[in-house]
Amino acid sequence: MFSLESRWKILIILSMSAILSFSLWFSANAVIPQLTDYFNLTNSEKSLLSIIVTIGFISGALTYAVLNLPDVFKTKNVFAASAALGGVTSFIVTFFVESFSILLVIRFFTGFFLAGVYPPGMKLASSWFQKERGFAVGCMGASLALGSGMPYLFNLTGIPEWRVLISFSGLAAIISAILVFLFVKEGPYTAGTIKFRLENIKEILSNRELRLVNFGYFGHMWELYAMWAWIPIFLRESYIQSGVNNHSDLFFSLITFLIFLFGSFTTFIGGRIADKFGKAQFNILMLSISGFCCLAIGLTFSFNRIAMIIISLVWGMAVVADSPQYSGLATEVGDKKYMGTAVTVQLAIGFFISIISIKLIPIIVDLFSWRYAFTVLFLGPLFGVISLNNLRKSK
Repeated sequence: MFSLESRWKILIILSMSAILSFSLWFSANAVIPQLTDYFNLTNSEKSLLSIIVTIGFISGALTYAVLNLPDVFKTKNVFAASAALGGVTSFIVTFFVESFSILLVIRFFTGFFLAGVYPPGMKLASSWFQKERGFAVGCMGASLALGSGMPYLFNLTGIPEWRVLISFSGLAAIISAILVFLFVKEGPYTAGTIKFRLENIKEILSNRELRLVNFGYFGHMWELYAMWAWIPIFLRESYIQSGVNNHSDLFFSLITFLIFLFGSFTTFIGGRIADKFGKAQFNILMLSISGFCCLAIGLTFSFNRIAMIIISLVWGMAVVADSPQYSGLATEVGDKKYMGTAVTVQLAIGFFISIISIKLIPIIVDLFSWRYAFTVLFLGPLFGVISLNNLRKSK
């Protein structure tokens, strides 16, 4: 018999573990200035550091889903093994990588193994909660956001060696694996086996409301990871071009960490707000705010640092807060028998779309300037708002 106390302890451990393991995602992005000097990177090559992790994550998500690994093996073992292997990839980078091409290969596997951390973590958290499942899922979403920002906190130590900073994320991921393996087990509300089946694709495509939910998610993903990948570089370049050269790395690292921190907070409380006012309405509001920030942030470049910081923080709060709600909306409008396939397809297409937007930002910077870099991201929130508004009207 489980106790009320034990499930909250497990949720805390799972949340901490997700924070620690997801520090792997942007561990290389956080040290881009050092990597740029070491490998002589262009803007296009910088984008590959985010893209390759995303490609790895998509590949991992499809592999884990098709092989149904979280159901074949104990879910906590899948989480622990994946987090540990992800940590190992960071140590390989730390001790062995001397070329940019090899770095990209290793970062691919970092993304691949992270696909075995987040979905199993969500499943484990959900298994301990029934009535408050939305809150548990919100905690995991907030943990992903905060964990993604952790490498920028590592930068604030002032340690200049990029290999040491990347190794911090590897150590954090291995600690998360140990925590889950030793202290977490699956709860009493296990949802059962929900398999990925290609034959379900036709049913998914024929469900109009599910299509609209997915369109909203795709608009959200067009913006989210491109913003997360490029806002630190935008902040640093703006800081330098405003005429201040000292402490630029500390400046962009601090503000970027706060962006992720504030985003984790709104994701944490967003589930409660969405449950009260409606998930579609909440997501429309967040998309509208973040869409405005896409257009406004460029106006502050090397011009008004205070306004730039304020808009960046507001953007960080809005850009991720709606993220967990798309899965919830999908379960509300879709048939449970194909939810495993639906969520996997949603995830894979969403992350693939993010690859395009991540790659597009440096092209716009080279053609125009940083002042217009993020305006193209506005198309995502706009498309998402239209889709979710149509969903709301159809109910």
